[in-house]
Amino acid sequence: MYSGSYISYELNDQINTMLEKQDHTKLTKLAANKKTANLLTNLSPKTKCSNTSDPQGGTRNKLAFATNLHQKTIGVDMKKIGILRWKVAQIYQ
Repeated sequence: MYSGSYISYELNDQINTMLEKQDHTKLTKLAANKKTANLLTNLSPKTKCSNTSDPQGGTRNKLAFATNLHQKTIGVDMKKIGILRWKVAQIYQ
């Protein structure tokens, strides 16, 4: 099983860290398309995820979430990469 709140925390932490470090390469790679990549790479390093949802569906190894970045709702897929480890797999608008 999984704890949705733990995975939501991981989602927030991973995306907030990429934004803070202005890791445009990683953000572009995770973006589903150019529009999303442009949004992510133009955000301030001070931008933080807010109002992250509980899991909105998915499978045992991949879950979908919604979060807000700079007053825009975005979708985030989280992928299970270990017994207790989850990683941002894709970000989309």
